[in-house]
Amino acid sequence: MNWPDITQFEATVGRLATKEDTNKNRASFLLQSKDGQRIGKPIEMELPCFALFHDEDCDEPKRTVIFQAEEADGIKYFGGWLIDDETQIVGYDTDFEIIKIK
Repeated sequence: MNWPDITQFEATVGRLATKEDTNKNRASFLLQSKDGQRIGKPIEMELPCFALFHDEDCDEPKRTVIFQAEEADGIKYFGGWLIDDETQIVGYDTDFEIIKIK
């Protein structure tokens, strides 16, 4: 299985994502309260990183690059890029299996 060069992906690191980050594929979501106020904090981890996304509607895990990790109200959210589907993804940390590619 061939994986892309991880350096071709930008990430949102050490801060909450902005609208510009979502527009430039550095983030997939903005955490906000019901009244539109930004909430949460960034999760300290190495980004971007490779992962497998486990979708309950699909038998096979999907190759993913995670480029955003934020937490709010005790819930951890990851944003990334589904490599084969060429689209953004948002999920809980438990939906992803981070892997190391040599």
